[in-house]
Amino acid sequence: MLEDTLKSVKEAEARADQTVKEAESRAEAILEEARETAARMREEASQKARTRRQEAQEAAQQEGQKRLEEAAAEAAKEAEALRSLAASKRDEAVSAVIAGLI
Repeated sequence: MLEDTLKSVKEAEARADQTVKEAESRAEAILEEARETAARMREEASQKARTRRQEAQEAAQQEGQKRLEEAAAEAAKEAEALRSLAASKRDEAVSAVIAGLI
């Protein structure tokens, strides 16, 4: 009877040891999966940040280009207005110079 009890205790200890080993193995697998998931999430967040930064940079470049084009158009418009004004005053200037010479 004592032998049966000792045998039962040893079997229970063996099962307990096996259960502990399996639990440690599962825990290590869970930790490894968590590490991989965290690394993947960090990479995804980093990629999203790079994408947003690039989109913001492109938007800023487009806005700068738009403003540059608007300024160039405004300058061309002002230059044309000055040319028109100068052309209309040219005849008056020529007449004044001729009148001054006579």
